[in-house]
Amino acid sequence: MRLIPVNKENRDFYKKFENAEALSSYMSRIYPDFESSYLNWMYIEEDQRYIGSIWLEGKDIRLVKLGIFIAEPAYRDKGIGKLAMQQMITMAESDGIQVITLNVRADNVRARKLYTACGFKAKKRFKKENGIAVFSMELIL
Repeated sequence: MRLIPVNKENRDFYKKFENAEALSSYMSRIYPDFESSYLNWMYIEEDQRYIGSIWLEGKDIRLVKLGIFIAEPAYRDKGIGKLAMQQMITMAESDGIQVITLNVRADNVRARKLYTACGFKAKKRFKKENGIAVFSMELIL
């Protein structure tokens, strides 16, 4: 598994993720916030294929939000997401980030287990505007 920066040369590939199987059942969005003053956006590469994405975004370097997905179902539940998270957390530490937050659907047990294994703690449970129950989680670095 490797993380490859998303840039203008390879960004067109990202459109393939828009129709990925079942992503909408657990992701509210698959693109980072381009208005962020801090953005670290990577493809997750396995077997020389882009299979997903991970990013950190924020208005302030001290507090960022994480997004991650594996678009290719055949690559889910193989530990790839955990490796990508660990690498991104290491990059965040070296960039001086202090806190990483994320929201995860309450019914997405697989993702919650991954985040907990990477050190995230559930802070609160709430319902989004669309009525979906989510947990807010954070990792203090």
